[in-house]
Amino acid sequence: MSKHNIFDIDQTPPFMAFRVLRDVARQNVGESAVLDLSQGEPGYGFAPSARARRFFAFLMQLDAELNNHFNERPLFAYRHESELETIEKEVRDLAFNTYQKPIAEEVCKDWDIFFAELVKITQSQNLNYGRFEVLYELFKYANLSGGRYPQPHGNDLLAAVSADEYSKSLDLEVKHDELIQVLGASHGIGTVFKALGKEAISYLSAGDHVLMTSPVYAPYNLLFEQRGVKVHSLPIDPQTGYFDPALIEGFKNQKERLKCIVLIDPNNPTGFAGSDSFLEAIADIAEAHNALIVTDEVYRRFFRGKKSILSHPKARKRTIMIDSLSKIERATGLRVGDIYISKSANRFISENILGSYLADYTDIFELMRLAKSPSGKNIGLFQHITGIPGPSVGLALAELILGRDEREKTTDLMIEKMHAFYDTLGLDYNHNLYYGMFSFRDIESEAVSRLSIYEKLERIARSGVVLMPANLFFAPSDREHYDRSHMVRVSLPNLSLENTKKAAQVIRDELQ
Repeated sequence: MSKHNIFDIDQTPPFMAFRVLRDVARQNVGESAVLDLSQGEPGYGFAPSARARRFFAFLMQLDAELNNHFNERPLFAYRHESELETIEKEVRDLAFNTYQKPIAEEVCKDWDIFFAELVKITQSQNLNYGRFEVLYELFKYANLSGGRYPQPHGNDLLAAVSADEYSKSLDLEVKHDELIQVLGASHGIGTVFKALGKEAISYLSAGDHVLMTSPVYAPYNLLFEQRGVKVHSLPIDPQTGYFDPALIEGFKNQKERLKCIVLIDPNNPTGFAGSDSFLEAIADIAEAHNALIVTDEVYRRFFRGKKSILSHPKARKRTIMIDSLSKIERATGLRVGDIYISKSANRFISENILGSYLADYTDIFELMRLAKSPSGKNIGLFQHITGIPGPSVGLALAELILGRDEREKTTDLMIEKMHAFYDTLGLDYNHNLYYGMFSFRDIESEAVSRLSIYEKLERIARSGVVLMPANLFFAPSDREHYDRSHMVRVSLPNLSLENTKKAAQVIRDELQ
């Protein structure tokens, strides 16, 4: 495999490079035999909650029934609260006419649980919906089947349920109107830095300084490199999660002002969660520089008892959080995420950090809401397509409310797969989760060590295992001091337990 006509380990973004390797694997072993450990794609090894999917299918069937303009029933947008009892009977009749009795009874039981929970949550979130209002919000205008454009301000039901989830997982009071709904975390990342960059307020411009860990989710490196922003890197050992506390004082006292600290916690690509002392150190640096904190916390809920940097008051007032449902619900295709800016953070950031940069905007919240439009430099255009589509709203609600039991099982199985992978590979497991990083040099034989990184990756791909080259996850300064070219990242939710062991054995065999 030649780097000159396939990909370049020093230039090609990892999320493009692995696709070449996947083609090699598919051509050699066939699609069904590919063991793909590249991008975080839990659908290979997990699936969204079966209970939630079945209930969502029932909701979609109801949507078609209640919004069929060819039958004699009026469209749901024209139904009234006085008809609630009739509508409830129609729902149950449809269930028992569609399913065998035991299944129909389960679906109807989930119907009652689902709507009782939505009523309770909307009450706690000051939306004060009754049962009919919940039904109306869900079914009006054939929302669930995509009968209208997504609402740019977001779906109130989903915002309320998401805020309720955040309140529990963050141990903070989060309100639905503090969330900006985005199409997954990637859309959130693009929105935040589009808003802060030259497309909008130019808070982060060429020559400005930011702090990030190294390694870090590769698009962040490329994003700042393309904008000419100077990145200061806090190195984290990719295989142990260790960072040098002595570096913290240096960052606190450095001459150049850090305008933003970007934190991916738990970390992608290493899979390590930041300790409370690490988060406190980040908060101290931010305080010293009056820096904005952007925290990407997509993986936090996989780590039991994991605290967010939002638990530190010094950090909370200056933090924008990006999160997504796609990973914890094993449904990366949902594309449901949020940008969370608390009301107090909105005030502090708007007044004390961004200040005059926001001359054309009411506050940072308004800026972010407008910046999520997919219109390049033109902030605020095409807002009618920037909400969450109806089908994703329905399945996300079903997942959040009816899929809770499966999340614990997912985490248990993931921990088991992490142990199995590292044991089979013959490496120490250091309690990272979801992702792992390791160097071929730690397991390869002397003969294999003479092969290029391209030959090693291709050799493994020909046996059906797809890995993600990790060189560009590391900051340029990191790569200057250490050879990271033989590092790879693996995504361990991707495969079943059996195939996880098999993939690790293939990697070990091909490097011996």
